[in-house]
Amino acid sequence: MITFKHALYNVFRNKRRTLITLLSIISASCAIIVFGGFITFTFDALREGTIRTQLGHFQVARSGYFDKGAGLELSQILKTPDAVEEKIRALQHVQSVTQRLSGSGLVSTGNITLTGVLIGVSPEKEDDFSFAETMVDGSQLEAGVPGECVLGEVLAKGLKAKVGDTLTILSTTFEGVINATECSLTGVVRTGSKTFDAVYVKMHLGDLKSLLDTDGIEKILVLLDDTANVPVVAPLLQKLIGGFSSGTPMEIRNWEQLAEFYTRVVNLYTSIFRFSSIVLAVVVLLSITNTMSMCVFERFREIGTLRAIGETRTGIMRLFLSEGLVIGVLGGIVGIIAGIIAAKIINLAGGIDIAPPPGMSSGYTAFITPSYIYFVWSFAVSVLASVGASFYPSYKASRLDIVKALQHV
Repeated sequence: MITFKHALYNVFRNKRRTLITLLSIISASCAIIVFGGFITFTFDALREGTIRTQLGHFQVARSGYFDKGAGLELSQILKTPDAVEEKIRALQHVQSVTQRLSGSGLVSTGNITLTGVLIGVSPEKEDDFSFAETMVDGSQLEAGVPGECVLGEVLAKGLKAKVGDTLTILSTTFEGVINATECSLTGVVRTGSKTFDAVYVKMHLGDLKSLLDTDGIEKILVLLDDTANVPVVAPLLQKLIGGFSSGTPMEIRNWEQLAEFYTRVVNLYTSIFRFSSIVLAVVVLLSITNTMSMCVFERFREIGTLRAIGETRTGIMRLFLSEGLVIGVLGGIVGIIAGIIAAKIINLAGGIDIAPPPGMSSGYTAFITPSYIYFVWSFAVSVLASVGASFYPSYKASRLDIVKALQHV
């Protein structure tokens, strides 16, 4: 306790130097918290956008479907999905359940023909699964009104199609027979991905079933009331699916197993954050090393006096390490406060406008979501870097010759 009192006193003997050192620690801690909050917001937004636009929290399909390559085969069709959907809907935490069917075909306005990916949906359930879709023109599909379709923005521009135009869609059934249907373009949407917008065709599930000549579906999407409930619902859903598997073998996948793009983004941002933390830790390390080295140089006679009256080398090291610890703790605490204030200022100012990433059609506004994980991380970096930087100067101080230290001017 006495050592820490002395350390606290010594830290503020040279207020200007201590203030400069603290500012470097506070800046590093603040940067870690703000960048960590930006990453947290980005991960949350990307996760929910992925879940509520493409995947759902769970997908149910016939066994082997998720291991297949491109293309849907007749053997992978779920023939009687309504009973399964009804049982799933009754599970706890399930917010919405919908059926999906997909295919590929040619989309034509009469003069221009392009390739499209056909997605069959149930419009009355689609609001929960269209989180990231932005209406550019027109409106979404209307429940109970077959013969409508919605195109991705890039595909609509390529076809020079406008809301109200009649499109012809040509595809092949599962038996290989060529089939065609017409639909009225009711809307143009932007999904965020230019690649997907260039092929996206959304139509009524019943219309796509007729086009592909099937009464089954491809998969069932399950949306929960909260992503945090995925571990709770997973065993219940697995047990339920097992009860149906005697007639039609089925399997489930959760969103994490299907969201490859999300996983790659998380890995990339996490690596950048770790590298940035290392760089900031090195900055703090060098700053503390410089400060503690100057302290040792200026206090040669003091160190010699302490050693002369019986202070051990370990005691000298403990004193200087304690000073480094005090600086690290003070810097870490104030850094956390500064990080929270900086995050609030950025959020109140309207966030940070992020340009569209490569391959995406639109950017977004990012906000800072402070997380206790990054509070702990920034505090740990501050304290460990400060103590680590104090080790060598404290070791050199403890090894000073007593006589030479007392004679130092």
